[in-house]
Amino acid sequence: MNGSFLNEDLIDELSLVLVPFADGASDSVTLFENKASLKNKQSANFSLKSVDKLNDDGLWMKYVTKRD
Repeated sequence: MNGSFLNEDLIDELSLVLVPFADGASDSVTLFENKASLKNKQSANFSLKSVDKLNDDGLWMKYVTKRD
């Protein structure tokens, strides 16, 4: 779904939570996965808006979309 929103230029803000945990799975899904059949493969640039430290050393990062 995120890839579809990206393709339609519908993302204004991105909110990511990073936790200090890694599992090493090779079949992990990416954040903006698209089907190969989609013709418009848009990309987006983001600018960091804020970072908050969470309990257990996590980070909550908020970004806004850079528009040309």
